[in-house]
Amino acid sequence: MQLAGLEDAIGREVGEKLEHIFAGHNPCLSVQYMPASRSEALLLSDEIDGDFPRLPEFAPYVGAKAVMVPVPLISGKGVLVTSDPAIQSVDDLGAVTLGLRRGTKWSSEAAGGHINRIFLPSYDIVVDMFLRRRLDAFLIESNNLKQYEAQLASATKTVVRQGHAYLWLSKKNEKYLPEITRVLTQSDFQTLNAYDQ
Repeated sequence: MQLAGLEDAIGREVGEKLEHIFAGHNPCLSVQYMPASRSEALLLSDEIDGDFPRLPEFAPYVGAKAVMVPVPLISGKGVLVTSDPAIQSVDDLGAVTLGLRRGTKWSSEAAGGHINRIFLPSYDIVVDMFLRRRLDAFLIESNNLKQYEAQLASATKTVVRQGHAYLWLSKKNEKYLPEITRVLTQSDFQTLNAYDQ
């Protein structure tokens, strides 16, 4: 089966684990890494067999075209980073500019009704704009945040979301759901605590 994984450190770590665990099983899983928006489009058009890591809230976007494997691949937190210690939630932002990495649905949902948002292609760009004061705040997974710890030592960091991410299979591959669930449950696969600070 051909899966799509998010092309970041988290996606690659989970993808390598999946390929290793399923190497001796049927189905055998192979991972291609790409942006989340592309993998979603490929999943919905049946051009790939599965997509990860995705939140349970992915369900409304895929409807009946995909099913979630009920074993979490990632467990963690989403973090709001600001330069103002008085800001403890997205609701506290007022009119300030909020940076979001394009393709991360959790951050769009966590941003709620905040109007002044900028979508950027990578966290490198998000952090750079924040450090140059072109963004007042941004949302990031805490595992990705670790890469920028030194640069953001004086920033205020507040956990705004906790949850799990899963593998989603295209509907045509639903027949593999019991076997994939069994292998993940019985293997040495450990849920990646990707957002732990």
